[in-house]
Amino acid sequence: MQKFVYIPPQPQKTNLMKFAIKNGISDRKELYDRADSDPQWFWPAVIADTGIEFFRPYETLFDSSQGVPWTRWFVGGSVNITYNCIEKRKKSRDTALRYMDESGQTSTLTYEEMDVKTGKLAGSLLKLGITKGERVGIYMPSIPEAVIALYAIMRVGAVAVPMFSGYGREALKTRINDAGIRFVFTTRTYTRRGKMVNMAENLSGIDGIRLIVSGKDRPEGALFFEDLVSSGDYLQSAMTDSEDPAIMLYTSGTTGTPKGTVHTHGGSIVNITKEVKYYMDCTSEDTIYWISDLGWMMGPWYIIGGNCLGATVFLYNGSLDYPTWDRFWEAMKIGNVTILGLSPTFVRSLRARSSGKPLETVRIFGSTGEPWDEESWIWLFEKIGNSKIPICNVSGGTDIIGCFLASTPAIPLMPRCLYRGLGMRASVFNENGDRVFDEVGYLVAEGHTPSMTRGIWKKPEQYISTYWMRFPGAWVQGDWAIMDREGYFFLNGRADDVLKIAGKRLGPGEVENEVLTVEGVNEAAAVGISDPVKGESLAIFFSGENSQKTVDGIMAAIENGVGKPFLPGYVIWVPEIPKTRNGKIVRRVVKAAFLNTETGDVSNLESVEALEYIREVGKAYGK
Repeated sequence: MQKFVYIPPQPQKTNLMKFAIKNGISDRKELYDRADSDPQWFWPAVIADTGIEFFRPYETLFDSSQGVPWTRWFVGGSVNITYNCIEKRKKSRDTALRYMDESGQTSTLTYEEMDVKTGKLAGSLLKLGITKGERVGIYMPSIPEAVIALYAIMRVGAVAVPMFSGYGREALKTRINDAGIRFVFTTRTYTRRGKMVNMAENLSGIDGIRLIVSGKDRPEGALFFEDLVSSGDYLQSAMTDSEDPAIMLYTSGTTGTPKGTVHTHGGSIVNITKEVKYYMDCTSEDTIYWISDLGWMMGPWYIIGGNCLGATVFLYNGSLDYPTWDRFWEAMKIGNVTILGLSPTFVRSLRARSSGKPLETVRIFGSTGEPWDEESWIWLFEKIGNSKIPICNVSGGTDIIGCFLASTPAIPLMPRCLYRGLGMRASVFNENGDRVFDEVGYLVAEGHTPSMTRGIWKKPEQYISTYWMRFPGAWVQGDWAIMDREGYFFLNGRADDVLKIAGKRLGPGEVENEVLTVEGVNEAAAVGISDPVKGESLAIFFSGENSQKTVDGIMAAIENGVGKPFLPGYVIWVPEIPKTRNGKIVRRVVKAAFLNTETGDVSNLESVEALEYIREVGKAYGK
């Protein structure tokens, strides 16, 4: 086992251990064990501790009478996300939202101001005929209007469908048609990396929708966002049932057809707030920011969790490395960010392109999106965190709008580590469905939890086959993981990315972790290529220093780290590794480009140009 590099100086002062002590528990393991084994105690205790308010108390904590996959939570209760995040603080002049754009302009909104704006916008939505259950799209950058729209939609009882701000027309059309969306919030233009982006143009030609546009001008026939806010009749939050849908999030589409995952008011608000409070140690004194997009799970997650706890939510619209990496430090200071969420890929870019220095305001790092490599984790901890700031690594997914695994400021931390999620019943199974320790297996949840999707939109059979078929009664997350007997986990990539070389299996993350130790390597992706002898041959794509020395170093690192049988058949330099804007390296797309096969929807990628380079390299290899 690796050594702990972070030991919490005063764990009893963290939100997690305050919760435990309040409930007569002094030992961390006892808390986690009881949370898993006694949901009838745990979830009501969370609701009381987080201050979540129900309009009508629930009658039954959960009901699995229709089968475990179709479990309902907080049955008979009435609760609304917007009420708990905004309306219940309508008299507060504390800052709910702090915003900065790429030009350096800043603004703030208090909880009182947010309540008025979301209440009046909700009133206008009601006049437009938008009522309970209707899906409403949000295709906007990270601006205050996007958050106001999110809360107004849920306030009226409709279902918010955030879509990634980088999507093109076809990706948008797929989601809009699948969800049956009539209205889409958008903005005419915004600036990213100094260039004007025309968002509304990407929605033109999609039949059956009407745009609600923020900005000084709007397309013909569109509604004006600011008019709807100013003219609407203030509407109180709808008394939605616990099981009423609140948010529908689409998976990225980089691992197949996008799936619409449906999330409820009750399950979402309780689990998200639990996670932000105990995993991120968030209080009303904090400013929380996640480098994400409203269309990715972590966008709504940190916004809802932060506001429900009375914290300030920070938004940044633009690229944090523009015009230089100095902007990152400047924005964090101006935003007074105390809790910062980022991805390992962001850190690798930061490490490769800046000297790095401690952040003045940050006290907690959050991370998600992909497995860490050890070098980058240590660099963040030592260089940016001054060897004092815990890295609270979390892992879950769009389909649970939450986290199965999470390290927290209350526990000792090893590089790259995660810890079991609180009340999430996380485990690792082998192929036979047996729980295993200290070996790679499938990350699962041994039962249902509140924020799990209530299905895939219009595709109940796909929901069952995706999550519940492999091991009856257990949710299969799709990640490859290792857990030890102390509750620590390490991720090894997606299970569908698993490499099988000469009859031996390993996760691509294991290989990439070795490659990233090599001097001169910035990023890496490991994929399997069909091989007549081995079955699969390993292909390494890397960015950084393009030299034979680097290639030799990669070969040596793989031989020494994972073994000679896994020596790659291909080691290929690329100018950039294709990844999504929220930092996920998309191995499936890398492999498809190399083999010159269909890559599928790539409109959510940050670096599409790199795919053409990989495609040309593949042709040179005769692929």
